[in-house]
Amino acid sequence: MKKMILHLLLAFLIPWIICILHLYKRDKMLLFLFAPYFSVSAYIINAIGFYYDFWEVLPFPNQKHIATLPFDLGIYPVLGCYLIYFIKKFNRAYLIIFLMSLFTTFLEMIFFYFGRVIYENGWNVYLTFFSYLFPYLFLYWYYKFLIKINIKI
Repeated sequence: MKKMILHLLLAFLIPWIICILHLYKRDKMLLFLFAPYFSVSAYIINAIGFYYDFWEVLPFPNQKHIATLPFDLGIYPVLGCYLIYFIKKFNRAYLIIFLMSLFTTFLEMIFFYFGRVIYENGWNVYLTFFSYLFPYLFLYWYYKFLIKINIKI
């Protein structure tokens, strides 16, 4: 139970506190337009990974979706919002997507190093990078689509 509290703190509470204190003041629409989209994306990626037994997330390896809930509702949607924020700010979309994919992979590697994430069935850090790269690309294309249909972002 203590380890799940640690997940809630590191993967849910701290990212949302930072996001609300920093990002919400600068661009309120990002949270409402992109956090739900990326939360669903994270859930889908984790569901695929669980289905093919590519990874486990502790402390609940038998209740897989509960173990990833702080990530799916916390750090991943927050990072998705920051991705769009940085793209808007620096106008270097593909470089930012690449760097954000590296950063997110690094964060997961910390959890891997401490034994909180276990890779199986040939999964590795390189595949992890692509499991972040493609959802970030789709999020960027979603952002471009919203601009195209005149949604004010």
